[in-house]
Amino acid sequence: MGRCGDCEAWGTVVEGRGEELGRTTSRAQLRAAQPAVAAVPIGRIDAASAKPVPTGMSELDRVLGGGLVPGAVLLLAGEPGVGKSTLLLEAGALAAASGRVLYVTGEESAAQVRLRADRIGAVNDSLYLAAETDFGALLGHVEDVDPALLIVDSVQTICAGGVEGVPGGVTQVREITAALTALAKQRTLTTVLVGHVTKDGSVAGPRMLEHLVDVVLHFDGDARGQLRMVRALKNRFGPTDEFGCFELGEKGLTGLPDPSGMIRCQARA
Repeated sequence: MGRCGDCEAWGTVVEGRGEELGRTTSRAQLRAAQPAVAAVPIGRIDAASAKPVPTGMSELDRVLGGGLVPGAVLLLAGEPGVGKSTLLLEAGALAAASGRVLYVTGEESAAQVRLRADRIGAVNDSLYLAAETDFGALLGHVEDVDPALLIVDSVQTICAGGVEGVPGGVTQVREITAALTALAKQRTLTTVLVGHVTKDGSVAGPRMLEHLVDVVLHFDGDARGQLRMVRALKNRFGPTDEFGCFELGEKGLTGLPDPSGMIRCQARA
């Protein structure tokens, strides 16, 4: 055989015995490597660093199981215009009271986000804002700010150089989500990714995204009304049978511990 069946180049096929090739591959797969961190008895592990940190929004904290777990990756999905950015901007401003927060927006300009922050009272000196769509620049912002919480709005707008496909495509979204998940675990960086939904209500992009992240939240509501609800479709750190209710108004989102009154009003309307 003079031509390779994969690259279709001539004269690149090398003759060899299949048994030797098989033994070489097996040795490579079974070769032990020095672990970065030695295994220790589970009783010596300090679980305090994995305790959830409250966001300050009681309705959201209940759905999360107490708050945001350090190093966790969350995917917040919802239809355009439902209020995902408003919810995360409020949560980010509250979280900025105890540590730096980096909000990366690829949907809007920095000035547009600032206008919303002024309207809902979400301005904090520890809340950093970057209008960015390049993944390399996003990583640069993380290095410069060194945040405790990273919000990416949205993951479909970020593009990584060297990865095939267009922004929002299956390959781009999968690779960027996997890289951000690895970064979150390495730096113990709580990361929230905003994701769009398709017409049938599922998260846009490959189903694999839901397996890469730790928590999948769905934020929805009636576009003609003010009631908004957040629920967990997947939660490695808490329940999936809770839901939080909010009222969307001019000043942002207000938690509704008892939304029955608003539901009755909307039913009569």
